[in-house]
Amino acid sequence: MKITRRQFLQGSAATTAAIGISSKAQAMELALGNNSYNYIKRGEPRERVFSCSPLYAHDNPVQAWVDDDPMAPKNPLTHRVGRRVVEISGVTESNRSRGRVGAAEASAWMEVDSGDRLLHPLKRVGKRGAGQWQEISWQQAHEEIAAAIKASKASETFLMRGKDTSAGAWNHFMQTLGSNSIIELDDAVNQRSAWQATWGEDVSVPDLAHTHYILNFGTNFLVSRPDYAAEALDGKMLRRAGIVTFDPRCSKTAGLSDKWVPVRPGTDGVVALAMANYLLQQGWADAAAIERFSNLTAAGLIQELTPYTLEHAAEVSGVPALTLRDIARQFAESGRGCIITGSGISRHANAFDTERALMLLPLVTGNLEVRGGNCRPRRIELGDIEPKPPSPNAKNPVKHSYRFPWDAGTHYPVEVLFGYNTNPGFNAPTAAAWRSTLADEAKVKFFVAIGTFRNETWELADLILPEAHWLERNEPVQGSGSLLPWVGLRQQVVDPPGEVMELREILRDIVHAVGDSTKAHYWQFQDTREWLGAQLDGIAGLKQDGGWELMAKHSGVWPIYGYLHPEVRRIVDEQGEEVLPEYGKPVNMNLDPFPHWQSAKDAIPAEGELTLLVHASDYHAGDASANDKVIMEITLANHLHINVKTAESLQIADGDLVRVTSKAGYLVTHAHLTQTIRPEVVAMHREGGHWSIGGIASGKAGSKHKDSRANLDADVARNLWWSDMGVHPMDIILPVFDEKGGGSASATSVSVKPAEDGDIYGMVEVDASALLAFNLN
Repeated sequence: MKITRRQFLQGSAATTAAIGISSKAQAMELALGNNSYNYIKRGEPRERVFSCSPLYAHDNPVQAWVDDDPMAPKNPLTHRVGRRVVEISGVTESNRSRGRVGAAEASAWMEVDSGDRLLHPLKRVGKRGAGQWQEISWQQAHEEIAAAIKASKASETFLMRGKDTSAGAWNHFMQTLGSNSIIELDDAVNQRSAWQATWGEDVSVPDLAHTHYILNFGTNFLVSRPDYAAEALDGKMLRRAGIVTFDPRCSKTAGLSDKWVPVRPGTDGVVALAMANYLLQQGWADAAAIERFSNLTAAGLIQELTPYTLEHAAEVSGVPALTLRDIARQFAESGRGCIITGSGISRHANAFDTERALMLLPLVTGNLEVRGGNCRPRRIELGDIEPKPPSPNAKNPVKHSYRFPWDAGTHYPVEVLFGYNTNPGFNAPTAAAWRSTLADEAKVKFFVAIGTFRNETWELADLILPEAHWLERNEPVQGSGSLLPWVGLRQQVVDPPGEVMELREILRDIVHAVGDSTKAHYWQFQDTREWLGAQLDGIAGLKQDGGWELMAKHSGVWPIYGYLHPEVRRIVDEQGEEVLPEYGKPVNMNLDPFPHWQSAKDAIPAEGELTLLVHASDYHAGDASANDKVIMEITLANHLHINVKTAESLQIADGDLVRVTSKAGYLVTHAHLTQTIRPEVVAMHREGGHWSIGGIASGKAGSKHKDSRANLDADVARNLWWSDMGVHPMDIILPVFDEKGGGSASATSVSVKPAEDGDIYGMVEVDASALLAFNLN
């Protein structure tokens, strides 16, 4: 994979020319009918603005294309005229994007002008959850929040968040208030805890593009992680890398793999231990690497692994011993192998030890911090937000975030709760318990939600504050998931509509409303771009390369490692050589205590029962894409996937209405018969059954629904042909936790039977009070 200097310069010139001939491209489009998606352009050149998408686990640099046309139709709700985002594409200069975007990113521009957006601060006027709201001023919102903060102790102010996209702003805010009370809600919490405990970093980066063999445990990464998908496909195309996926169901990634291994839920750990034991016993392991990278010797590791034979693993996992043997040998023989793990592992009650057991596979084969193996993350640190408040003395009272519904108001008082980038009342296991606690003013005194759209959890808040869409924000971005570290930025592509504000402005104004000058001292900035620049200016080396403003105009990322080769789609230098990361960072794996396998309490069905797995949807990016017409159309309803033979034994036919019952309650849905799932397992994705966020998500868009919001997009009013919005499965998941990792399980034992008299599709019946009284031990 090498190009000449001449080819390099020709390619660079071609890229520059492509940018410079946008007006010619517009003329060509005029000749072809002047259509772009469903928006009529006037032939004027488009403006390109660089930004960074936060929709997936790893942020992705993108370029937003903007039409600025004063004659364009006015949005009847946001009243935005003229300047509109009409397309999003990848950034070729970015080693993370390499010109690619994910499905949810490609259509995210449509959310900016959605009629379902929050435009003004809202205050509830009825009971929590009654859906009765009134618009209030920002001043009133700030005053009420400030009064609640001043009336409580610092440690009684909590933040409940999902992915933190604020680049430190939330931590700065909480430290300003003197609070460490943070509830982190994350699908990968068990995974992050395991990696952190084992090698001091909360993630591993698999070098997928340069590997020869990929062992994938429980992740649908070819659709849910676009950057990893691109890297893995490069490895497959350029190095004929094999992909083997262990998963109880045949996800799209499993279907595209060289081999799908239908393992029993929660048994991946015993599989990894047996494979590592086999490699050691047969002399396929790298004894020197074990001693160099861990606190065990090869002999000590053999002793720990003695009980885990291939035959034992086969009995537990349902995977034949010969299959496990062949995969273990192929992984070792490949010379370069890596593992990748996901929610299919992390969302079981034994996930912490399972993750640590899986790490043994790259350890015993010497595939740590080498080309094609698993590597420590590479990061470029952002500058601090100055001046910096002191760290609070009080410890975080939240020991396990997913126990919040049971602990709030009993183990710790919650006087003020801020919610951001999360929706546990819909997508957390035992979601009904979350809704019950958040609706209880005795447990949560004052609840403030911040978001671009409403969601099922925000419906229980006292105040909802409208936040700018990510295409309307100024925020620095620390790149992740790549072995070539980078930084980027989100910058305002269009102005926020209505009274919408950016998060940093919202938090600044709350602090100022508290009226404490010592606290306000930490929030002195006029606009968010000023603070963005201050953080980016603090990055070592960026100023010498022209500064962040030059980066913002020309690529949106830094550093630029080279040029995207047009044929092999890899970043190459001026001599045509691929730009490779630096390998060999120090590794010291702590295997004390040893990750012995224990069965997952959430995946042990009683006789006559099945294990229900609730997984992420293929193309959704959580709530951020739930109201996206394109993503909804390609996803549609989340019917129950059940094995053909299992269904026949239960006298269930394809499409039949069925009742799925756990100890928490039951739901009613349709059966989808398939051969691509283990016989003792049934599965649903979790994005079905929304009743909030917007008309597309809830199925209430269009003229036939009297409460449908006005929308610029005619498709929303006339062309949404589907009516089956799916069923909400998270309420019937029992509260089972991984005590070591702190996360919760997304699997539970259920019975599946034909629907009973009176059952209606979409019904979900649970007793939240019984769930809150459930014995968690």
